Amino acid sequence: MASIEIPSASSSGISPYTLYRRLQQTAEQNANTTPSTATQDAVNKQLLDVRNSTIRMRNTQAKADNALVVSDSAYFQNRVAGATSVSSLINDDRVLRVIANANGLGELFTFNKQRLKDVLLSDLSNPNSVARQGTTKELELAKKFNLGATGGLVDTNGNTVTVDATGKVQNNGSGTPLEAGLVKLKNLVLNASGAVALNPDGSVLQVGKLAEKVATDFSKAKTKALEKELTLPATSGSKAYEFDGPEFQRFRARTDIQREEEYFKANIKTIKSVDDFFNDKRLLRFTLAAYDLESEVTNTGKIRKILESDLTDPDSLANRFEDTRFKQLAADLNMGALKEVLLKSETTVKNIITKYERVKYEQSLDEQAPGVRAAIEFKRRAANITQTVQLLGDSVLREVITVANNIPKELAIQEVSSQVTALERKVDVKKFKDSAEVDKMVMRYLTNKSAESTGGSGSYLLGLFG
Repeated sequence: MASIEIPSASSSGISPYTLYRRLQQTAEQNANTTPSTATQDAVNKQLLDVRNSTIRMRNTQAKADNALVVSDSAYFQNRVAGATSVSSLINDDRVLRVIANANGLGELFTFNKQRLKDVLLSDLSNPNSVARQGTTKELELAKKFNLGATGGLVDTNGNTVTVDATGKVQNNGSGTPLEAGLVKLKNLVLNASGAVALNPDGSVLQVGKLAEKVATDFSKAKTKALEKELTLPATSGSKAYEFDGPEFQRFRARTDIQREEEYFKANIKTIKSVDDFFNDKRLLRFTLAAYDLESEVTNTGKIRKILESDLTDPDSLANRFEDTRFKQLAADLNMGALKEVLLKSETTVKNIITKYERVKYEQSLDEQAPGVRAAIEFKRRAANITQTVQLLGDSVLREVITVANNIPKELAIQEVSSQVTALERKVDVKKFKDSAEVDKMVMRYLTNKSAESTGGSGSYLLGLFG
């Protein structure tokens, strides 16, 4: 069956409703005659394989790092248990690293290890000590361990407290006198006079698990979560591009479209760094246009941060945008892990060109009949709407819903809660799981959009079924 001809951009007088219905008929017919999206599926699978390979590589490194964290945690607890002097701990880099990272001072260990030692060994009774003159976090660290305390200790009976060769605390007259700086790590209890408290049997009282707590905090701070490999979304079988047909093919062949595609294909191969990519505004513009983000071409700093975002981090810039186009851009190019490598791959180039053609084509449709593109977008995304508030935060969804339901644009000046209440009187987002309900909303939108452009719906609707 031949595809229905779609009016060209030079057509005049066609309504959004009419054009959309003709596009839908074209899509239905081409679903039976157009080659399936197997090529695009293959591209997506190759892109997925590249990303999953990167994820596996990162997970391998994360597992190795996590194994080192486990080893360092155990090492720290063993060293503290056997410690006989403060110097034996403070001069051990593994011990120092655990203490620093467990207390949010990892950078201090990395960039100024000597200061970290000075903080830990500070005399807290001296207002001019490093800890007393330092940051709040440094002072808290010094107080937590009090490694700078000097002198020996006696118990409440006046016996000298010592440690044996294994680090065990005792008060039987043998061993090495215990340094006051080890009191907290050895979990000793001091009375108001500074003497070590005893158990009823006369042995040294040890309460608490400071070393274990430090090891636990270190593990929490340094253990890396493993990433899950990505999967392709489930599909309901082959499907042609929504509006593929002779008109779309003619659009793709336009001189201006082909000129930009050829430039992109030829010059993307020459990119040797992320800087090269951002310095070529024509390449950048083409890529952004493929994601309908061409207006962002001057915001290079913002786009670069988005492209270099770690999508596994919920606080990364790409993940903080409600607009999913930014996240998709970052996911497809993955510059955070692969720099410019993925951008130059054949599969990525094909994917970007395909997106570019479709975005530009839909923009041309909207030039013929404003509203058609919003209708297309709404139908694509409606099933993912789960809360009414989502309709307010997205310009496309808001446009369709308000026009379809004759809701005044002045709604936007009200409080968000009032806007949600007003929308819920007319719209139940749960119904958007039903494609028939989505079609009804789209058709109401297009009918009202036609009326907006003509001052009434009759002129277009009368000709629809002729």
